[in-house]
Amino acid sequence: MIRFLAAAAALSILSSASGAQEKVERGLRLNADGAVRISNLVGSVHVTGWDRDSVALRGSVPKGDHLFMGGGPAGMKMFIEPANDRNPQPTRLDVMIPARAKLWVKTATADIEVSGVTGELDLYVVGGTISVNGNPTELNAEAIDGDIHVVGSPGWLRAKSASGEVTLKGESGDVALSTVSGAITVNGGKFERAKIETVTGVIRFNGDIVKGAAIDFDSHSGALDITIPRKTGVDFDIASIAGSITNDLNFSKPTKGRYGRGSELVMTNSSGGARVTVRSFKGSVTLRSAKP
Repeated sequence: MIRFLAAAAALSILSSASGAQEKVERGLRLNADGAVRISNLVGSVHVTGWDRDSVALRGSVPKGDHLFMGGGPAGMKMFIEPANDRNPQPTRLDVMIPARAKLWVKTATADIEVSGVTGELDLYVVGGTISVNGNPTELNAEAIDGDIHVVGSPGWLRAKSASGEVTLKGESGDVALSTVSGAITVNGGKFERAKIETVTGVIRFNGDIVKGAAIDFDSHSGALDITIPRKTGVDFDIASIAGSITNDLNFSKPTKGRYGRGSELVMTNSSGGARVTVRSFKGSVTLRSAKP
């Protein structure tokens, strides 16, 4: 009976919250390369690129909150002014913008989802999740206590999280990924310049390294698992002060560190040409050959 009453009370609260929402629909003209700024504390922000020179908004806003949307053809902004700053209610914003527009989104605990935008993206969240699907020219994503997931091939990519996970399924010519305790996973694509670092998180890299590339991996205590095609030409410089190194890529063997601790491995795979540097204090390092 107690569980039933609790469930009924929860359902009543959800119904009340749902009933307190107002539907909004608005539109605004914007140049194809215009700028869009969106701010929403709680809820979600979904942005989709389209081939029209305009911005269209469909959303759900709590009664009493104020939605501001304004600007001109070169730039516009929208944000929510909650009726209760101490206890803001969730707002859902579904926004269509020109695909080549510059987009800036900032939230507290609202999730951010962007797809089909090829312009520049700046995305910031405190406790939500950032998801990007597409090929923006530039992508800067930062989360304090949230995950960052990228599917596509940004021309320039910077993704940073403290305790959240960072994943990239695709490629980028210039990429930097970093976390404090979250895992970093890179899967697929070709890389020319990359810096991937964490303090205690695990790094998993499975990708192709182009000729002349410069790739840096750095970890304090997190394990590093690096997988590349067997015939990739790479000059490796690997050192783990107090951890182990396992090489399943070729027949080279690691040696003891310079001070009799840990492991080092300096070698050339295939004909060399790309530079890969791996540094770890006490995390293990594993090199693998990608399966055909």
